[in-house]
Amino acid sequence: MTKKVTEQIGKTVEEAIRKGLEELKVSRDDVKIEVLEEPSNGGVLGILSAKLAKVRLTVDKKISEEQAQKTQERLEEILKNIFEITNEQVSYTITKDGNQLNLVIKGDDMSHLIGYKGKTIEAFQSLLNSMLQREDEDYAKVFVEINDYKKKKEEKLRKLANKMAANCVKFRRPIKLEPMSAYERLIIHRELADRKDVETESIGEEPRRRVVIKRKYQYR
Repeated sequence: MTKKVTEQIGKTVEEAIRKGLEELKVSRDDVKIEVLEEPSNGGVLGILSAKLAKVRLTVDKKISEEQAQKTQERLEEILKNIFEITNEQVSYTITKDGNQLNLVIKGDDMSHLIGYKGKTIEAFQSLLNSMLQREDEDYAKVFVEINDYKKKKEEKLRKLANKMAANCVKFRRPIKLEPMSAYERLIIHRELADRKDVETESIGEEPRRRVVIKRKYQYR
């Protein structure tokens, strides 16, 4: 497996991480993050320059069947405890897909687990991964889907990306999309990555960070 590594700097650690994720076109759950340098505000009275944060992101982990099985068993224990405590009436399946486990949850009313614009489902996914990583750094990362929410969301975002790319070319001007989460921006970037007529970049600061679609130089 080819190792993919990037080192990035930013005013904050999160800004540097965000730049790395967008360069590699992966999600936070797909990488190992090392903080190489913490940011500082500079010297006395700001006479010295501020020190930027520096991070290294690495995508290189190959999860074995044995490790995936170990992670799945622990994940099932965690889910059993959570759903017993919350008294959730759900069914779920866990399958291995490359280096990750796909957790698909089904239930009658899952809106409280999905949340506004999917924020709760993302928080739940991060919680599960944090719990698993705390016990074993070589765990298989978990991707959570609830009632096909992410699948439907991705389909809408891919259609939006292509529609806005067409408008960008037609009207010969950059198109700014509405602010999106890092996960949503990643879908836009990936969908348009292979196009020869447009390119994408993210601008702004969270939570107002957004994707801009621009015509490539040779097409201007």
